[in-house]
Amino acid sequence: MFSEEPLLTMDEDDDDLDIYAALGLNAPIEDAPVANNLSSALHIDPTDPLAAFMDDDDEEEEPLLFGAISSPSVPVEELLAILVKDTLGDAQLHESLPTENVSVNLDSTHIQKDRDAYHLSLIIEMGGEQIRPFATVKASGDTWTPMEPPKSLHQGWIPLYQSLAKALTNALMQQGRPSSF
Repeated sequence: MFSEEPLLTMDEDDDDLDIYAALGLNAPIEDAPVANNLSSALHIDPTDPLAAFMDDDDEEEEPLLFGAISSPSVPVEELLAILVKDTLGDAQLHESLPTENVSVNLDSTHIQKDRDAYHLSLIIEMGGEQIRPFATVKASGDTWTPMEPPKSLHQGWIPLYQSLAKALTNALMQQGRPSSF
């Protein structure tokens, strides 16, 4: 039933054992070694399916999900600040300011995320002093809702608060629903 002869004899030197011949395969042809050449160490025979398979494992690529878009590494807050600057015009801001003697610095527009809310602020110079008015918009369900101005805010500043809140709300709505952030 079984042959008493061993497939390989133990007196053969392990270095002389041709594993490829034992498996019925052709032995690969080795290139002449080239000193300090990484390409020779990484040479892969294109006809060898195992080598091609192993080569594919070396490449680390992040798979894209269906419909996923690779996005640049620009924070959402910076994009929102740009949209707010475009929305706010000097005329609109000056109409909502309590006095005429005011300088608005749109380049100082800053947006900060705090849990499910975004805060918008910018610098206004008035009488040699810098003031940083703000507005807050909060995610409410699947919509953006401006928060009411603080009760301690002087009545003259409420129109500015509402202008800033409206600009931030519009910028957030252009970017999508709260669930998409």
